[in-house]
Amino acid sequence: MRQWGIFCSVSMMLTIISIDATAESNPKIYRWKDKNGHWVYSDIPKPGSKEVKLHSNILTMPSIDTKVLASQSDTTPTITYQAKITSPENEQTIRDNSGSVYVTGSVEPRFTQGLSVQLYLNGEATGPKQSNAQFSLRNIHRGEHALVLKVFNQKGQVVAQSNEHKFYLHRNTVNN
Repeated sequence: MRQWGIFCSVSMMLTIISIDATAESNPKIYRWKDKNGHWVYSDIPKPGSKEVKLHSNILTMPSIDTKVLASQSDTTPTITYQAKITSPENEQTIRDNSGSVYVTGSVEPRFTQGLSVQLYLNGEATGPKQSNAQFSLRNIHRGEHALVLKVFNQKGQVVAQSNEHKFYLHRNTVNN
């Protein structure tokens, strides 16, 4: 008789465990419409929700490749800038006895906040970076010279550079 009692106790525990496992494997699903009229499904009921009757005890969802969600790459479009020197014209001869040369450049698309430009004369910077593309050069020696305009981003990286632009400075000399 004692064995029968142990058998009943074990049998009863297995029944309770299987009922509990069935309840866990068959959760209730509820649905309702949100304020935008979209259907929302959840295992937690909300006021006005209705229970969804499932026809299968086993729910399988197709696997979805979620790698694209994990990579949070910067989706900001890359802007390609172009720089050019508009004045003086390429290979232009400038006649100025004081050695002054006025240089104008352009950057396309328009300047955005954080960009700066710097003018180079014969490979050397003519001054610090600045936020506009107009430059006044003084005391330039006569002869052939090369100009290059560089555009920098906020990190100080070159994002655009003009083609080399030549000009010739003619200064009169007085012979004694």
